Amino acid sequence: MTHIVSSALKDYPTTRAILTLGGLDGRPLNKDYLYYIDWLEDVMRILDEDFIMMLWNSWNNRNNFVFCGKEDKAWVIWDRARTHCHDFWIHNLVNNSVLPLTPAIKKWEKPLCESMKINIDATVFNNKTSFGVIIHDSDGFVLGGGGGFKDEEMIMEWTELYAFEEGLKLARSLIIANSIFETDCASLMNRFKKRKDDITIIGHCIKETYKTLEMFTTAYVKWDNRSCNNVADFMCKYAILNNSNMLFGMNYPKEIHDIVIRDSFN
Repeated sequence: MTHIVSSALKDYPTTRAILTLGGLDGRPLNKDYLYYIDWLEDVMRILDEDFIMMLWNSWNNRNNFVFCGKEDKAWVIWDRARTHCHDFWIHNLVNNSVLPLTPAIKKWEKPLCESMKINIDATVFNNKTSFGVIIHDSDGFVLGGGGGFKDEEMIMEWTELYAFEEGLKLARSLIIANSIFETDCASLMNRFKKRKDDITIIGHCIKETYKTLEMFTTAYVKWDNRSCNNVADFMCKYAILNNSNMLFGMNYPKEIHDIVIRDSFN
């Protein structure tokens, strides 16, 4: 949903005009972002609470154009958004910014003693879907990992589930007892938490996948910031750009050495 809304806004001429009126410089408008959520964060840091009002008014304006054939001028939409913000300006004075002006730097953390952390990630590029997995012990040393791809384009939650299943396979092959699985996909985490009430096809698949976790002595699934998932993210991109399917043990490829060291000994 985030991808649909943000792409509809970012690539819509009227919205670009509104953002320019709001004082947005050309970088967030013209820069290519691999993930639309990164574009949203950049814009929100500049416009802060004005962005929420702009988002609603711009989306409402586009719906009016699609369904009613009516569209307001960019300056009218921006003025309306600013007026709404002014109505709540006391709230804005006593509350912190939606996002901090200086983003907090989050780092990968070592798992608890005797636990193994399995970081997973997935991406879609050029009609291909890839996954990345990296497994660390409680001292931060790499036990194994890998990356792979298939010639199939999938929607976000299915790609992340695909990566999760590959991570499960690798963890089981290493006979890991206590595991912590980490993903940066919030929507997949929400589906895991609500799996008992999920009657969709992907919900059924998640229930079946979740049964595999019972084979571990302990197993947890957690969400973490994408900045804590650097190695798995790199393996995704490496696999898809090099048409590579690879698994490795403690002798991991030299391409990820610097990232592993930076994450493990920060």
